Amino acid sequence: MTLRNRVSVAAAVGVLIVVTAVSSVLYFAYAASLHSRVDGSLVDAALQATTIARRIKISGAGDNGVLPNLGRPVTVGGVQIQLFPGPVTADQSTQFGPLGSHDVAVADRTQPAFIANALDGGRQFRVYTAALPIEFDGGLVLTSRAASADDGALRDAAALLAALTVVAASFTYSAARLTAGRILRPISDLTAAAEHVAQTRDLTTRIDSAGTRDEVARLGSSFDTMLAALHDSVTAQRQLVADASHELRTPLTSLTTNLDLLEEGAGLADPQAPALVRAAREQAGELNQLITDLLDLARYHESKPHLETVRLDQLTDEVVHRLRQRLPRAAIDTDLHPCLVHVDPAAVDHAISNLLDNAIKWTPPGAAVRVVVENARVSVTDHGPGIADEDLPHIFERFYRAPAARGMPGAGLGLAIVARIAQANDATADVRTGADGSTFTLSFPPHGRAEVFMAR
Repeated sequence: MTLRNRVSVAAAVGVLIVVTAVSSVLYFAYAASLHSRVDGSLVDAALQATTIARRIKISGAGDNGVLPNLGRPVTVGGVQIQLFPGPVTADQSTQFGPLGSHDVAVADRTQPAFIANALDGGRQFRVYTAALPIEFDGGLVLTSRAASADDGALRDAAALLAALTVVAASFTYSAARLTAGRILRPISDLTAAAEHVAQTRDLTTRIDSAGTRDEVARLGSSFDTMLAALHDSVTAQRQLVADASHELRTPLTSLTTNLDLLEEGAGLADPQAPALVRAAREQAGELNQLITDLLDLARYHESKPHLETVRLDQLTDEVVHRLRQRLPRAAIDTDLHPCLVHVDPAAVDHAISNLLDNAIKWTPPGAAVRVVVENARVSVTDHGPGIADEDLPHIFERFYRAPAARGMPGAGLGLAIVARIAQANDATADVRTGADGSTFTLSFPPHGRAEVFMAR
């Protein structure tokens, strides 16, 4: 069963239950009202019979003004009336059998009038027993009506309510199908889009959910966002594979060429052998660094950072200290102000190290790289030729190398790793450049304890 049919059936069943309950209440209320009207008509008929009997007695219609025995039932407007002038005894017969002691007590006015059920020939009647006025010496009046007299009206009411219930449920089902078709159309579109993507692997498929703001629209928007993210991820992976294969091919080709030269000549006895071995080692080192950078880029892209509250100035100072030990000739000036940040220390350490390596690579001999830490920012300034305007938008892209950098060592992954680390730590990486050099800045979110720390 489709979702549209399930929604329609659920709506119809819900309405059926509600309408059935309401119809049942209405039916029983109508039945009680009919029974109450029947009892009221019996009381009214008894009052009218009493009035008529009094008029007959006053007019002297009976012998010596005495009311004759009207024990035989008289039907008036569907109500049967029997009059029993007093004195009333328990052995007097009626159509419902002889009078009883309770009836005699009502005639004597020692018991109030009452309504009861009685049988006549297998049929059930409602019978009202009341006393005649005092001048009739304890007379009695009986009014009765068949209990089944209103069964036809009850059957008609039940049939009408049942028909209304069925019509309401059928109408609700039809209306629900029409409405569900429009409401669930985005879900149908979403299903079709998902099936299309599963069959064709086309991640450019989108769902038009504009104009609505309900949960279905949000689902469609989330689906579009997911497809866009998958498309970007797949595109990035394909680009990474293409770029990596290109970057790996160059040192591999050089390494293979040097090994071939060693094999074709006199081997290690060749005077060129030490130079070839050194070149092979350098190319193997480039391959190792490239693989390391690719692994770092993948790790910072997928793994969740381990955040800690650290001193950014101390973290930067440690990076500078290691770099000075590794490159004693590198000139680095520092201006480090105490500040707290909540970051992944290892990742930020890596990013600052990449910025320093990049700055040293572009700074000419005799000039110093400047490192400044303040207000949750670390800035690294070199004295290179600056970055061309056409290269500036691509400076943080993977494997991008400006024309001026293509003759220098590196694969163009260092700044891409910096950008990815910044994104993972809710920071920003930007660059300002000019003819006298460039300044790369990592800006981190302010820490909540920074003001307290600075006050100390």
